[in-house]
Amino acid sequence: MTMQVSGASTDGLPQYIGRYRVVERIGTGAMGMVFAAEDEMLGRRVAVKVMMGDLEEEPEMRGRFFREAKITGQLAHRNIVTVFDLGEDDHRPFIVMELLGGLPLAAHLRTPAAASLNAKLDLMMQVCEGLQVAHAKGVVHRDVKPSNLFVQHDGTVKILDFGVARLASSNLTKSGVLVGTPEYMSPEQAEGRPVDARSDVFSAAGVFYYMVAGRGPFSSPDLPKMLRAVMHEDPPALSDTQAPEALQRVLMKALSKSPDDRYPQCADLVAELARIRRAHEGAAHRTAQAALDRYRQVIATIEERRALGRSIGRDDIDRSGADAIARLAARFPDFAKHAAPSALMAPMDSADAQDALAALQTRHNAELASLAAVRVDAADALARGVAGARVADLTLRADDGGNPIDDASRSSLKARAVALWRRLGGM
Repeated sequence: MTMQVSGASTDGLPQYIGRYRVVERIGTGAMGMVFAAEDEMLGRRVAVKVMMGDLEEEPEMRGRFFREAKITGQLAHRNIVTVFDLGEDDHRPFIVMELLGGLPLAAHLRTPAAASLNAKLDLMMQVCEGLQVAHAKGVVHRDVKPSNLFVQHDGTVKILDFGVARLASSNLTKSGVLVGTPEYMSPEQAEGRPVDARSDVFSAAGVFYYMVAGRGPFSSPDLPKMLRAVMHEDPPALSDTQAPEALQRVLMKALSKSPDDRYPQCADLVAELARIRRAHEGAAHRTAQAALDRYRQVIATIEERRALGRSIGRDDIDRSGADAIARLAARFPDFAKHAAPSALMAPMDSADAQDALAALQTRHNAELASLAAVRVDAADALARGVAGARVADLTLRADDGGNPIDDASRSSLKARAVALWRRLGGM
């Protein structure tokens, strides 16, 4: 499509839309084309959405386009895209919005930043908070889906495209007209019945299901089959590896076919998600603290092995222990930072904490076996009087009063070695 707004540049882009100098085209939606532009008056970058040419003469489409701007302009919230301006240029309506930097939800979910359950729960709660503000203003979005959710670089979610939204007092969208995306629409919307905030609760839960399962709750290439599933079938059950049981219950309730069986508003869904996150963070913290304790035990075991190696003149044992500690710190840098006994573990993802704990338990068992072997070698070396074995202090104490034992009790090097081994923890 070649735009003819206020003159065109050689690359087919309009030079200006209203007072906004066009920089580049950044996308095309169902109702318009979106450009990045410069607001030269205020010196800021903006996004300008211009109505498609084949829609500009349709009164209902024009009305819906302007309604998008007016409705969105009422909804001042960090999780809803901000509208700055509204106008027409060469008979083409346009709206001016904040220019976002980041990724659509689907792309964001493929990044490491979205890998943890805690990160997903945070995104879910943000979506619910934005929708709650819209509902409080009497606005039902009617088209909540992954492509209408944008995640900025700082992790803030923005809800886009209230173009099919409806004010409670508006009758522009006629009952019985299918408006929205079938896979995520509520059963009542699919049937053409009136909708309210509970319809957005259903759609949001469908998106949240997609976030943890990697697929929509009613995905199918067959549209009639998809609509039938939306209206009459339960979504496939989530597994425990996809979502904890508490989150599974919340999503299934929000995806109930009857609006009366769902959460009445997004605020209720936020409260449930917050409880799940607190429980998840508590469990994750306990696991992370257990992993940190195990890390400290591994380090202590290695240090004991090094000390014993030094006492019998085995510099190789000392060096290998130092290398082992360095490798362990490189593998578990978060634990290395909190190795001091008084340090408390920082928040950590539950899955990462579980993996670390399992790895450190295995490592601890291996280090205990290594220490036991060195103890046997040390006792044998000292008993045989191996040349080069160094013992820092072989003056054994006979009693708690600190009195040295007499010569008669020192019957042999073997007896002294056994005493030293026991002192170092041998049995």
